Amino acid sequence: MAFIGPGSEWFWTAVSGIILAVTFVAIYRQLSLQRSANAFTQLNALVEEWEGERLVRKRLAVLVAFRNGVAFRDLPDAPAMAVANYWEKVGSLARAGHVAPSLVAEGLGGADRWWGILAPWVLRTRIDDANRDLYEHFEWIAATLVRLHPALAFDEAYVYRTLDDRIALAEADLRDLEAMRTTTASAPPTTRHRTVNRDGSDKRKARPPIEAAAATPTLAEEPNAI
Repeated sequence: MAFIGPGSEWFWTAVSGIILAVTFVAIYRQLSLQRSANAFTQLNALVEEWEGERLVRKRLAVLVAFRNGVAFRDLPDAPAMAVANYWEKVGSLARAGHVAPSLVAEGLGGADRWWGILAPWVLRTRIDDANRDLYEHFEWIAATLVRLHPALAFDEAYVYRTLDDRIALAEADLRDLEAMRTTTASAPPTTRHRTVNRDGSDKRKARPPIEAAAATPTLAEEPNAI
């Protein structure tokens, strides 16, 4: 049995086959890791959007309308559409394989209960728009999450029991988001000046703004000093 020279072709063919197999396994593993990383990145982006100020306001508007006695099918279109569009996007991404439904259930959740709230509005909108496929991905992800976790099935009594808590939580989130936005907007800008390196190239640095000297205010001029 020759390993080198004439008659060793079988050995080198086998080695080449092993190298190719190992290479394919490594490529498959790399692609799997990349898909997982992309899925988590996509999920984080969806969570940030759901917790952003725009959707917090829309969710709050839906819940407040519900608390005020508005029927599910007659919920105001603008906030109901915003929430439904969001879950439609989540459902389409999950259905296309970009984000696993199990990740949606664990990292996001809520599609099932929001479908229970918005389903009558969606059904009315389908009739009004003559489009029976409207928000089909929203409906799909809600049903999929219930299959994965039957305890998540919509319970209207539960929604009624927790409605005030949900509204209070959304209002608290909104106050926090508004405070963060105000703090960011009031932060003093930095000024930039042009400098030149020894070799003649340009270099830009940031420096804090120079504040003009001011006289020390009296208590009458600064009532918050006490």
